[in-house]
Amino acid sequence: DAEATLFGAPLVVLIDRGTASAAELFAAALHDNGRGVLVGEHTFGKGLIQRVFPMPNGGALKLTVGEYMRPTLAPIEPGVGLEPDLLCLDTPRGAAEPVDACVDMAVSVVRGRAPKAVRPLARLPLLRTVRPLAE
Repeated sequence: DAEATLFGAPLVVLIDRGTASAAELFAAALHDNGRGVLVGEHTFGKGLIQRVFPMPNGGALKLTVGEYMRPTLAPIEPGVGLEPDLLCLDTPRGAAEPVDACVDMAVSVVRGRAPKAVRPLARLPLLRTVRPLAE
C-alpha cells in the first residue's frame, strides 16, 4: 500500500548549522510529530519572521513581525536552533573523499541499525506553527 509506505517508512533529516528558516521549521515539524529523526548538528536558529522597510535616506529598517513555533509550541530559539537526535559533525571533502559520516549514520537509522543515542519520538497533534508577535 503506497500510503503505508509513505507514512510508515523510516525518515531521517540531515541538519547542520546552515539549516534555517523554512527548512528548520520543516525539520522541527517532522521531528515533533514523530515522523523523523534529526541527524547532524545544531541548526542555525532562524525562527523569526522579519520584514524590511526602506527608509527615505536609503537605509532600511528590519523589523521582526512574527515567530515560527514548533508543533510543540516551543520557539526555534534564535542562534540556538534545533538539537539533533544524533550528533554528527562531518564536512564532505568532495570527489577525493566521497564518504560522509552523517549520511552513513542516516542510512544506518533508516535500515534499523540506529546508534543507541536516538531519543524516542513522541506523536503530537499538528498545531498552528506561526505566532504573531503583536496582535
